[in-house]
Amino acid sequence: MVRPIVIGAHPKRDDRSPLELGVTLSRLTGAPLQVVGSYWFDSTPGRTAQIDYGRELERKVRHAVARVLGAGDLDSPVDVRVTCGSPAHALQQTATELGAGMIVVGSTHRGAFGRMATGTTAERVLDGAPCPVAVAPSGLDRTWGQAGEVGVAFVDTPGGWSALRAGAAMARGMGAQLAVYTVTDAQTDDSDQRRAEDTLERAIAEVAGDLGGEARILEGGAPALIKASKSLDLLVRGCRSPGVLRRPLSRELPGKLAGQLGCPLVVVGPGKELPLVSMFDAEAALPA
Repeated sequence: MVRPIVIGAHPKRDDRSPLELGVTLSRLTGAPLQVVGSYWFDSTPGRTAQIDYGRELERKVRHAVARVLGAGDLDSPVDVRVTCGSPAHALQQTATELGAGMIVVGSTHRGAFGRMATGTTAERVLDGAPCPVAVAPSGLDRTWGQAGEVGVAFVDTPGGWSALRAGAAMARGMGAQLAVYTVTDAQTDDSDQRRAEDTLERAIAEVAGDLGGEARILEGGAPALIKASKSLDLLVRGCRSPGVLRRPLSRELPGKLAGQLGCPLVVVGPGKELPLVSMFDAEAALPA
């Protein structure tokens, strides 16, 4: 059975981007969808009021899901739950309970679930998520996914290798080309540049030789990666663990980076790629 996709939906705002991304990925993989909304309810005069409030928010989330599904051409099952409490905890707990292949959250100017700084929810979800986390840029719609190329921002770390394996699986499952980037800056000398190129080519040959992935060295740091993302369907990057992310690739936190990219960002912790790989490429997920 295909692992489900868990989607974070804001119960009080019309941000359809996470739903659009999750539904499109479900169509590609056949993964069932679990939509999760979360809210804070304080100063409550009684439990009945909280229950009524929760039901009203659940109705709004179901309406948003129905709008994204449109004519209902999604074969996979869709379930909705709305809970009171921390949105990051709700997503992590649901993903763990269901054995999810991916969590999808939004990237808006106020965070994915409400009054939080940009990127905070994505980063809190990542800090303990059992699977990769995709951050959908604001304004994403159903035309997404037509570029035909998946990008991976690669560094020679455990998180970087996990990101490469996840990106290769997604490219296979989507029938897309694979582009693997190493980002350098003006201070990178020629010998370091050559070593980076050699490492990149060996990594592609080992993980994605069947895809004919293209190695690309990007000079210019994060701005160069942001510019390259405008021609991609997805950008995949790794992260360090444990603890809150420590900027391993472009020196940008995932939420901040996601808000500037021209495509969805998928962040993969070291050793956390298998749930996603099995969702997109079941044969590659089998033990050798």
